Amino acid sequence: MRHRRIPVLSRRLCAVMIAVFGFLPGVRLFAQQAATAGTQARLDQLQAILKKAEAEGDGLHQAGALLAIGEVYLFTGDSQTAMENFSRALPIVQRLGLKQGEAMVLLDMGGACREASKELQALDYLNHALALFRGLGNRVGESRALNNLGIVYYDLGENQKALEFYNQALTMFQNQGDRASEALMLNNMGRLYHDMGQGDKAEELLNRAVPLLQQTGARQVEGRAEKNLGNVYRDRGDMAKALDAYGKALAIMNDLGDRSGQAMTLDDMGALHASRGERVEALDAYKKALAVAVSTSETLQAALVYSNLMHLERSAAPALAVYYGKQAVNLLQQVRSDIRTMDKDLQKTFLTSKADYYHDLADVLIEQGRLPEAQQVLDLLKQEEYEEYVRGEATDALSPLSLTPAEQKAEEAYQQSTAQIISAEQRWAELKKIAARSPEQESEFKTLSTQLSAASSGLNEYYGRLYELFGSGKANAQVMDVKGNAAILNQVIAGMPRTVALYTAVTKDRYSVIVIGGAGPAVGRKYDISENDLNQKIAAFRQALRTPKGDPKAQAQELYKILIGPIQADLDLARAQTLVWSLDGALRYIPIAALYDGKHYVVEGYNVVTFTPASVPFLRTKPDLGNLSAVAMGISLKYQEGLNPLPSVVSELDDIVKDPAVQGAGGVLPGTILLNGQFTEKGMEDQLGGQHTVVHIASHFVLQPGDDSQSYLLLAGKDSGGTGYHLTVADFRDNQNLSLIDTELLTLSACETGVSSLASNGREVDGLATTAQLKGAKAVLSTLWPVNDSSTGELMADFYRRWADGGGKVTKVEALRQAQLDLLLGKSTSASAANERGFSMEGANELPLPHGFSHPFYWAPFVLMGNWR
Repeated sequence: MRHRRIPVLSRRLCAVMIAVFGFLPGVRLFAQQAATAGTQARLDQLQAILKKAEAEGDGLHQAGALLAIGEVYLFTGDSQTAMENFSRALPIVQRLGLKQGEAMVLLDMGGACREASKELQALDYLNHALALFRGLGNRVGESRALNNLGIVYYDLGENQKALEFYNQALTMFQNQGDRASEALMLNNMGRLYHDMGQGDKAEELLNRAVPLLQQTGARQVEGRAEKNLGNVYRDRGDMAKALDAYGKALAIMNDLGDRSGQAMTLDDMGALHASRGERVEALDAYKKALAVAVSTSETLQAALVYSNLMHLERSAAPALAVYYGKQAVNLLQQVRSDIRTMDKDLQKTFLTSKADYYHDLADVLIEQGRLPEAQQVLDLLKQEEYEEYVRGEATDALSPLSLTPAEQKAEEAYQQSTAQIISAEQRWAELKKIAARSPEQESEFKTLSTQLSAASSGLNEYYGRLYELFGSGKANAQVMDVKGNAAILNQVIAGMPRTVALYTAVTKDRYSVIVIGGAGPAVGRKYDISENDLNQKIAAFRQALRTPKGDPKAQAQELYKILIGPIQADLDLARAQTLVWSLDGALRYIPIAALYDGKHYVVEGYNVVTFTPASVPFLRTKPDLGNLSAVAMGISLKYQEGLNPLPSVVSELDDIVKDPAVQGAGGVLPGTILLNGQFTEKGMEDQLGGQHTVVHIASHFVLQPGDDSQSYLLLAGKDSGGTGYHLTVADFRDNQNLSLIDTELLTLSACETGVSSLASNGREVDGLATTAQLKGAKAVLSTLWPVNDSSTGELMADFYRRWADGGGKVTKVEALRQAQLDLLLGKSTSASAANERGFSMEGANELPLPHGFSHPFYWAPFVLMGNWR
C-alpha cells in the first residue's frame, strides 16, 4: 500500500501558541477573535501587530506575531512562507531566553519541513523541540512533538517506529484529558493500521475518533478521519460508503480551505473511480488532486498522484504513462537527496517503501521496448554509489531521471498552465466565503473568477495536448524492406560457407525469425510469446549481465530457448559458424554471444555479428589488410565531475597503434595517437575523412535515452584541449568534417555506444554506432553497457593483434570472439587487474571461480555491427 500524507498536528487556536510566551491578555483575546476570521483578514491583523511590535522594538510580540502568521500559512498549505516566518521568530525567542517559545517554534519548523517533504530537517527540529519540552517538564509540548515525530517516520516508511511514537503520545493525551488530541491520535493510528493491511483495526480506531472530533470541534482532523474511513470502505469494496465518506471529507476541507486534505481526498477518489473502470471520473479527480498538491509543494502527494496517472494511462497512452511515471520518480529523487545524510537504514527503509514507483515505471518502459531508460530507473534503486573505472557516467542513485525532449516540453507546459491557478485560487476561495462583499472585494472576486476560468481552460488544453505530444502507439516504428535486404544478404553469404543470416521480428504475440543460408531458400521459424513477456525476460537478462556477483545463466538459457531454439536444427544443418543478426525491438539491447544452451555460451560455438539497413551497402566489400592505417584517440585523465579517469586507455592506445611520435606506442597498426589534450573536435576533423582506415576511440560516452542532442562523447576540448567538451551524437551526425567514408572499422570502446533508443513518441533515435554507419563506417565495434576500464583495454589489444596479424585469414568477428574467449576462459594476461586497478562494481570481489574477467559483464557488451570480414 502506498503511503499518503497525515496532517501535522494543528494547534487549537493561535491563542494557545501565543500563551506559551506569557503574552498580555489583550493579545490572547485578539488571537481568539482572529481565529474566527477569514484567512486574509487574520493575516492582515497579525501583520498589523507585527509592524507595531517591530516599530516599538517589542521582541516578545514580534516573535508571537511571526509564529501566528507562520501557523496561518502552514494551515493553508504554504509551507515555504510559513518556514520564512518561523525562521525569523526563532532567533528572537532565543535572544530573549524564552525556552518554551523556542520549543514551540522548533515544533512548527519541524511541521513546515515535513509538509515540504524535507524529512531530515523535520527530524532535527522535532527532536530538538522534544528535548526542550522534556527539560522544561512541558508534557503538552512533549506529547505533540512525539506525535509529529511519528508522522515523519510514517512518511519514511518506518511504520513500527511511527506506531511507537503514536502510542506514547496517545497515552499522554489521555492522561492530560485532551480529548481533541486523543481523537487526532486515533485518526493517525487508524490511517497507519489501514496502510499495514489491518482494515478492521483501522475502522475501529477511526470510528472512535470521529465523534470525539465532532464534540471538540477539531474539524480539520475530522475531515481527515472521514477520508481515512473512505479508504477503509473502498478497500473493502463498499463503494457507496466510501463515496459518502469522501464527500463528507471534501465538504469539511473545502469549508476550511484545507488544501493538503483536498489533494489527498481527490487522489483517493480517483483511485476509487479507477478501480471501478470509470476512467473519465478518475482522470478528473487526479488532475484536480495534482494541481492542489503541486500548489502546496506536497512532494510525496504529487508523486503519488503522478504514479496513479501512470497506471491509469498505461494501456491507453503508454508514452504518456512514462512521462507521468518519470515525474513521480523524480519527485522521490528530490526527497532522497534531501535525506542523504540521514541514517543509512532510514534511507533504505524510505526507498524500500517507495520501490514500487521505480519498478512500475521500469515495467511500463520495458513494455514499450525502451530498455535503456528502464535500466536507468532500476539503477536508481542501488543503495550505494560505486566509484569504478567505468567508461561512462558513474551512476548517482540520487540523481533525477533524464527526460526526453517531448517530456521536457510537457513539464514546462504544466508549470505555465498551473501558475495562475496556484497564485489566485486561494484568494478567490476566501472572497467566495464572504456573503456581503465590499465593492472592492466584489471587483477583485470577478477579476479572479475570470483569471481562474482562463487558467482552468488552459490546464484542460494542456492535458489535451499531452495526448498529441506523446501519441497513442508506436508513432514511427522502424520500417525496413526485408525482401530487398534479404536478397542482398543471400548474394553476400552465398560464397561464404557456414554463414547464416537471421532476420528477427517481434510482434504483439510472437517472435519470428527468417533464416537465410545462402545455399537454399529462406525459411521462417517462430516462437509464441507476447512482446511484453519477451521484453520482461530481456530486461531481466540485461540486469543479470550487469551484476558481476550474480550468475546470468538461467536467464541466458531461457532466452536461448526462445531465440535460437526454433532455428537450432537449421544452424546444425548448415554447420553454421557465423551468425549474422538483424535484431528487432528490444532484442538490440542484449548480446547474443552471451546466450547459454545449458552447457556453453553462444560465443563458444559461433561468431556473432549484427547489421542494420545502414550496414547492407558495406557487406560486399573485403578490407585490404595490407594498407591498414589507424588513428587512436582517447582520454585517460579526469575532465569532468562524475566521469572518472581511465588509466588503461594509455596502454590500450599504445597496444593498438605504432606511432613514432609517442614513446612506448608499439602497436600492431601504423598510425597516429591523440591522447588527452590532443583529443579535440578539431583534432578529430584533421584525422578523419579517409586518412585512416581504422578509427579507435576510447573515452566516456554518456547516453541520454531518446535524446541525441544530450547524448555525448567526452573530448578534451573543441579547438584546443584542457576543459573537456561534449560532442553530442547530433553534432557528430551533422558535422560534415567528421566523415567516416572509407573507414573499414570504427571502434568505440566506451559505454553504451551501441545502444539506440526510442523517444517518447516512439521515434527511433540513433545511437553513436548507428550514426557512425550512416556517416560511412563499414563496421563498428561498440558496447551495450558501461564497461570496465581494465578488461576493455586488454580485450581491445587482443582483438587488434589477432585481426591485424591474421593477414586476412582472421575476420574481425573471429578476432573479437577469440578475444572474448580469452576473458571468459581465464586466458587473459592480467586476470586480477579488475580489482587492482580500482574497479569496485557491486559484487566484483565476490565472483565464483574462475576469477578475473570470466563473467559476461566483462566480455559480452562488445558487439560488432556491419562488415564482419
